[in-house]
Amino acid sequence: MFEFNATFIIAMFSFVVFIMIMNAILYKPVLKVINERQTYIDDNLNAAQNSKTKAKSILDDKECRLNEASAKSKQIVSSRVLEENEKAKCLTESAKAESLQSINSAKKALQNEEIQTAEALVPNIKALAENISAKILGETTSIENVDYDYINKVLK
Repeated sequence: MFEFNATFIIAMFSFVVFIMIMNAILYKPVLKVINERQTYIDDNLNAAQNSKTKAKSILDDKECRLNEASAKSKQIVSSRVLEENEKAKCLTESAKAESLQSINSAKKALQNEEIQTAEALVPNIKALAENISAKILGETTSIENVDYDYINKVLK
């Protein structure tokens, strides 16, 4: 059945030599390439993870700075709006005061002019009334009693 002779030992010896040669020629270089490739992949994976972490950090920093800038700009705009509203309010109030003063002085001037005109008309009222009645009635009439208190009351 199974013979144990020199051929078997030579076959076994040649198989061991074949394994050693295959190990030296094929398996070690292939394993070396596989290990180098695995190292390369691991290094690139770590570099990619580090880059991703840095990118996330940079993005978070950018978001933070944008939020700060936005808040600062809103604060600046709101303060400017408040300042301009205060200026506008002051200008409006001064314009109102100025116009009120102008109106009051114009009213006083008109009242003074009205008083002067009324005083100038009072002595001539009798003559004016006679002229008007003559033109309307067509005949000359004379007015004898003039109630100057009533005239002053009507003129005011």
